[in-house]
Amino acid sequence: MRLVATVSSNAEIKLAEDADIIEIRLDLFKSEVEIPKNKEVIITYRRKRDGGEFDGDDNERINIMKKYSADYVDLECDLSDKFFDFNCKIIESYHNFTETPDYDCLRKLVENMRGDYFKIATIGKSKNDVEKIVRILCRYENVIAFLMGQNFTYTRILAAFLGSPFIYCYVGVSKAPGQIRLDDAIKILKTLGVRR
Repeated sequence: MRLVATVSSNAEIKLAEDADIIEIRLDLFKSEVEIPKNKEVIITYRRKRDGGEFDGDDNERINIMKKYSADYVDLECDLSDKFFDFNCKIIESYHNFTETPDYDCLRKLVENMRGDYFKIATIGKSKNDVEKIVRILCRYENVIAFLMGQNFTYTRILAAFLGSPFIYCYVGVSKAPGQIRLDDAIKILKTLGVRR
């Protein structure tokens, strides 16, 4: 499992030195991005309907993303195939800030994956939602899946023990409901004996 620090400024990039990967949220940056040279990088340009700040044309958004040299890009699962033309690994993502759909819906999303990884981030409301995420993680490889919301923060750590390759954290300001601070995630993993 690898720790991803989601950042919204160059100052936050500097705070993320203990992360394995830096996720650069282009939609939150107010200045020119200084891509770190010593870390793997995910480029994300999140739309408003998916919890971001970008409110424009997908062609424009994808073209801006292509200007950056990155190890990964994060693309939403409802985009057409023509946008999945990148010279790096692709994290295909599904966000739902209202609910966690039923298991069959999540299963179909994962089984139709076009990227290298599939990321599911949905609002948790009950243990039934936890069960859906656990079933997905136990059944499929290369899936990042967790529940958003303060009451479900633990699913971000749980997911890593069920095969999720990344744990998304924050430095500076939280970028999503229930996101774990990078320092806290490191402490938790050290306590559990899985990180030095």
